[in-house]
Amino acid sequence: MKHQEHLPFLKYWRNTLADAARVEINVNKTIHLSDIDIDWQQGAIPPASAHALIEQVERQLNESKGRTDEAEEEWEYLEEVQVLMAPFRVSPLPEYIKLSGETGIFYPFWVRAILNKKGLLKPDEDTFPYIPRVYLEPQVNQNINFTFSHVERIDQAFSQPYTGNGRWKNYYHYLQQTFQSITDNALEQYTTANFTTTYQSTIVVNETLSSAADGIVQLYDYLIEKQETPALLKTICTKQDTPLQSLLSIDEMEKNSAGHIGQMGYEFPLSISQRKSLYHFNQLTTGDILAVNGPPGTGKTTLLQSIVANEVVKSAIRGGEPVVILACSTNNQAVTNIIDSFSHVKQQQGMLYQRWLPELTGFGLYLPSAGKQVSKEVLYFKKRTGGFPTEIENSQYIARATQLYTDKFREYSGIQELDIQAIITHLQSILQEQQQKLDAGIRIWQQYKTIPALISQLNPEPSFRLFEQQQLNETLLQELETNIKALETKVSDYLDKESFWMKLFSCLKFVKEKRATRLKQLFRDCPLAYDSINFYEIKSFHRFFDEKLLLIKQIKTCNNDWQNWKKQHQVHGNPPQTDAGFREAERQSQAYFYDELEKGIKHNLFHLAIHYWEGRWIQATSKVIAEGTLHRNGIEHAKNRWRRFSMLTPCFVSTFYMAPKFFTYSKFIKKTFSGNVYENPPLLDFIDLLIVDEAGQVSPEIGVASFSLAKKAVVVGDTQQIEPVWNVPQKVDFANLLRYTAIKEEHVIQALLEKGFLSSSGSIMKLAQKSSPYHPYPDMERGMLLTEHRRCFDEIIAYCNNLAYNGLLEPKKGPARDTLFPPMQFIPVTGTSVNIGTSRGNYEEAHAIANWLIQHHTAILRHYQQKEAADALKDKRPPKVLQLANLIGIITPFTGQKFILQSVLRKSGLYTPGLTIGTVHALQGAERSIILFSSTYGSNDSNRSYFFDVGVNMLNVAVSRAKEAFIFFGTQENYDKKNNTHSAKLYRHIQQIP
Repeated sequence: MKHQEHLPFLKYWRNTLADAARVEINVNKTIHLSDIDIDWQQGAIPPASAHALIEQVERQLNESKGRTDEAEEEWEYLEEVQVLMAPFRVSPLPEYIKLSGETGIFYPFWVRAILNKKGLLKPDEDTFPYIPRVYLEPQVNQNINFTFSHVERIDQAFSQPYTGNGRWKNYYHYLQQTFQSITDNALEQYTTANFTTTYQSTIVVNETLSSAADGIVQLYDYLIEKQETPALLKTICTKQDTPLQSLLSIDEMEKNSAGHIGQMGYEFPLSISQRKSLYHFNQLTTGDILAVNGPPGTGKTTLLQSIVANEVVKSAIRGGEPVVILACSTNNQAVTNIIDSFSHVKQQQGMLYQRWLPELTGFGLYLPSAGKQVSKEVLYFKKRTGGFPTEIENSQYIARATQLYTDKFREYSGIQELDIQAIITHLQSILQEQQQKLDAGIRIWQQYKTIPALISQLNPEPSFRLFEQQQLNETLLQELETNIKALETKVSDYLDKESFWMKLFSCLKFVKEKRATRLKQLFRDCPLAYDSINFYEIKSFHRFFDEKLLLIKQIKTCNNDWQNWKKQHQVHGNPPQTDAGFREAERQSQAYFYDELEKGIKHNLFHLAIHYWEGRWIQATSKVIAEGTLHRNGIEHAKNRWRRFSMLTPCFVSTFYMAPKFFTYSKFIKKTFSGNVYENPPLLDFIDLLIVDEAGQVSPEIGVASFSLAKKAVVVGDTQQIEPVWNVPQKVDFANLLRYTAIKEEHVIQALLEKGFLSSSGSIMKLAQKSSPYHPYPDMERGMLLTEHRRCFDEIIAYCNNLAYNGLLEPKKGPARDTLFPPMQFIPVTGTSVNIGTSRGNYEEAHAIANWLIQHHTAILRHYQQKEAADALKDKRPPKVLQLANLIGIITPFTGQKFILQSVLRKSGLYTPGLTIGTVHALQGAERSIILFSSTYGSNDSNRSYFFDVGVNMLNVAVSRAKEAFIFFGTQENYDKKNNTHSAKLYRHIQQIP
């Protein structure tokens, strides 16, 4: 499909990312000059230094194009290059290193310029200095305590761009003014608490900076050159909303339940909203996107596991190629949560539920960067050094795997002497047979549901309540049949015993009347309505009994077929017929049709499919080893390698930064004197399913490009929780939209903003919502909505429910019980806040939290260790030894307060490296039994607006991390006075809890 419409947006996202994604500049990995003498007033560096720097860039450029000798005719010469220049660097003081663990050298302020070989500088086209986002408040990197300025101050400075000419003196004066406005320091005299400033200049080459986002940028570059747009990329990029489709009815849900044939977990079935989301996902075709809005604690992980399991089973039933699934998110923490969920799926005992290949565990394969440290429990694959799937691609492992695989199949099935092909054929036949039985079960259930209509035709007396709560009263039906047959016998006996004269003169009117009167007397106790009988016509009686007895037979057949099918598949309940029916069954803890199948046969089918693909992997890997094509990387070889990997681990897990680097192939370009030259194009439209988790935190320029790699997508997230870290100020973002012709007029910006397109305010979740064809709750965002909340006690989640979800969440954990503390508590602190560099802190509040922990930490550990011991005994496993870090998290809006808390707790002896103290980002996707919230604002802040009141996101996340207790430390009068703010509502909510 032609992509002229999408090309400007691809260019806009590409260039925004290339500029903004370099969160930190690693000087040592760039072409650079350290401690260089720069004349900042005149705009010049020593010519020899400039010449040496540009020569390095020149040589790198030519070598990248296969040229190794300056004498070559095609050699390219450069007269100038784009550079970034840092006038100073910052490093922590020794005493601060001891307290915070902070190490390293920081370059928070870079000046953009163009340098020529004579050493002269001139302003770059982009005149605003480059300031790494990682050094700005609100701080999102929990490992960095240094803050240079605040995002809002940067935005304000950006709104006053350089308007002077190209003279360096004027430009430098602008830089000095800008620096003063964002730091309250002179550019030549910058100081900050706990750090030392060294005024020695550094120059790096701008265009050669490496970045975590380089893989995404290269994918954008390839897409921009293409003449076609893959279908899924087109969907996510299209400005118009995807047309809405009708939601599945209950009848359609029942029919589609046969399309849900695999379930990864066995302990718990899907919730109602999870099941609806899965069944609607099954309606997707190529190019389609399903958005699933997942509020905290509503089971996003379980849904994703179910989607993956279902796709695995369906692909095994079809045969052919395995399904290739990639799960992505924006950062390592979110990705770690996904890979952990696929690596530690709780399994039942028994041969079916084990892996049948040596050393193989879990169902996920992590795709990290080369330098990422990975737990030994996690299967991984690195681009250059390989990992588990490549380590086992050898004849020795294949021999071991074949023996173990056949032994385990023999132990599981009792069938002897089958080779690999016979085993996978046998497993596939079981899968296909079970699918047919599930299909048959739905047909039989649909027939069973006709019983009320058949009863209506039967038309019994009201006293015969044959069908109530989806159950046939077989005893009453049998009694009814007995009565009808007895009546039929009476009628026959009466007619048989009629006198000869009655029969002879039956055509006479008075004889007919007499017969009819006698027959009516027989029917007075008939349990069925008999208005249809013509008492003057004998055939009418026969027709009546034949029809009614046939209806009874049909009812019995429908009932018996359904009861037999349920018995065969160990199912006791029927599918509920309304949403109210589902919820009533759940409220009464009643197992019903869907639940029982998901915990039983559908779970077993997943493991049968896993073993089918294990056998297929042995065959596929043996073949490429024999052919000698194992290490080839042409397009088909690359695709087949990923298909082999997916036979072992059905879900690949990566960040958006790494995914484009993995899904490429090698393409020959030309021969040169130094060897063959290859390029690495992306595998467009190859991945069968892209899963995006925590999509509300993924900025559009980071995530959009990877949609070109896949056929369809399910995007899960919550725009009411943590927002993306936007690395571009709004003013610059608007200018980029015009610069790259993504828009022609500024008045259309609002519509793009609302739909999530903008790199200063958008997200992949918003883009997916406008692309999703379903909208079950008109007052909420488009997309399916998970509603059953199971993490927090009802008193805790009630605040979030009213704050962010229009009361649509259904609390399932129940009111607080067996707790040490009230589920929500406000602890007043008398104190004032202070500036900590560009951040804030409150020493009195930090000491109050430390004192609270000193008073309660022993009781907390004892209480939860006892609960863990009881749970371990129930699960028949050894108990875990709990630490305070497992049970408590401390959330604060400010990096400065985080440092103060760490320092105070360390002095009290309570701080351990595992104890989470930080902003809401520190507990992203996580939970703790107890959350302590350090609001930081003091009595001197009563008349100011509070950072966490700007939107619902921060308090929604902070409160919903707490499973059993949320404890709010703050200055009481601050929240007594602010009636309409989110924090004041939280304060009042706490006060109202008994």
